[in-house]
Amino acid sequence: MSTPKATKPRVVMDPQNLRPRQQPPSPRPRPPSLPVKDIRQTREYKSAARRWISTIVALPILMYTSYVLFERTYGNQKPKRLADVPRDSSSSEHSE
Repeated sequence: MSTPKATKPRVVMDPQNLRPRQQPPSPRPRPPSLPVKDIRQTREYKSAARRWISTIVALPILMYTSYVLFERTYGNQKPKRLADVPRDSSSSEHSE
């Protein structure tokens, strides 16, 4: 009979644990930027201003449209119509 071999337990190690821990690399220092004379010239300001102006313009339109549609649906308002053009007999005589 053969004697059982003594086997070592199988251990799976994470390769990141094998390396000694190092400090994460520090971000590169930014080159010194020129001081901004007017904040309105920055890209961030222009983007924020565009969103703000769009909101200011869109909100009244949205609120008025919602109110009119609500009144048509649940109120006593009827949709506005163009005035009916009266059909008189004189216009039909000239069409011959």
